[in-house]
Amino acid sequence: MIISILGHGVVGKGVWDMLQNRSEFTVRNVLVKKGEKTASFMVESFDEVLGDDSELVIECMGGVDPAFKFTSECLKAGKSLITSNKALVAAHGIELMELARERNLSFLFSAACGGAIPILQNLHLARQSDSILWAGGILNGTTNYILDSMDRRNLSFEEALGQAKALGYAEADPTADLSGMDTMRKIMLISMVAYDVLPNSDYNLEGIQNVSACDFEVAKELGYTIRLLGRCGLAASGRLYSYVQPMLCPLSDIFAGVRLNTNLAQYQGQNSGLMGFSGQGAGRYPTASAILRDVWSVLGGQKQMLEKKCLVGFACNDAAECARSYFVRIDDEGLEKLSGKVGVQRIVRKDNGKTFAITDKVTIKVMHDAISELRSKGHVVFFAEMKEEA
Repeated sequence: MIISILGHGVVGKGVWDMLQNRSEFTVRNVLVKKGEKTASFMVESFDEVLGDDSELVIECMGGVDPAFKFTSECLKAGKSLITSNKALVAAHGIELMELARERNLSFLFSAACGGAIPILQNLHLARQSDSILWAGGILNGTTNYILDSMDRRNLSFEEALGQAKALGYAEADPTADLSGMDTMRKIMLISMVAYDVLPNSDYNLEGIQNVSACDFEVAKELGYTIRLLGRCGLAASGRLYSYVQPMLCPLSDIFAGVRLNTNLAQYQGQNSGLMGFSGQGAGRYPTASAILRDVWSVLGGQKQMLEKKCLVGFACNDAAECARSYFVRIDDEGLEKLSGKVGVQRIVRKDNGKTFAITDKVTIKVMHDAISELRSKGHVVFFAEMKEEA
């Protein structure tokens, strides 16, 4: 099989390196930025890739523009497509699927969620014989490294973030990771594969920017630690819910034991039960290995990970299945306002003008809406779902 690669950064170089050891594949061209060509296999013009004899293009550029333009043109030119670009698939996956299906080409993206962890391919296989009740987990290594460092090494948020950057776990601009948007994009991909719905609106999103050392201190006193999780699933009505938010996990819980930059993805099958996949969720060779897994799938004849009926849809986070209790850190005035909207089960601690409390059960949408309103009025709030014992 003849392959061309778009991009020669961290992941693209890993793909190039791994393909050199496989006699079944020939890399025709690798697209690099202008001025970065250092070897004969590199090209600086996309037109050279578009016009070459490659049967498969692997996109490793990242971002949406010009990745969408390049990948759609490759499909129109009769080249199958593999990508590890979650932002691209979340924004244009359905369009790329349709282009590939019209031309009987392959479009696979298992490396776009969880790096080396085979969560998307397993969901694709599982749903052919089972119903997926819910899916998700710890899907971002940067945030888990920060939270684990604050938990076990008592680092401040700033110290943990600095170390994550120094180790290459965090980008120079880590906004997508810290805000939870990176995790949400992966939840979008999981939802597309498991439920044929791309939840591009009405989902609820909360990252870790507001966590502090005092939250871990109080959580430990309660027998918990803090992790960032995303999840999607079907409510009794058949509508999809999807969200990302911090979670207080009991110390005995499997998520509490996820260390450093490790990911842990799970899904619950109606017949298969709980399934879990743990490993490196990012990095040059973990991600490249997942791309090579997709290459072998294309070679074996796999065309799609998405069903023809996959559509853009809305999240339903106000369903009864979305009722949770929350841990909250807030000022006293803010707590009084919050109590009128969600109800407070008990006060855990009062400390230097901050109150730590546990709320009554409330749906995800109601809680996120209430916190958003409080923040708009100047209140500083940290909140996290209280995970129930398994």
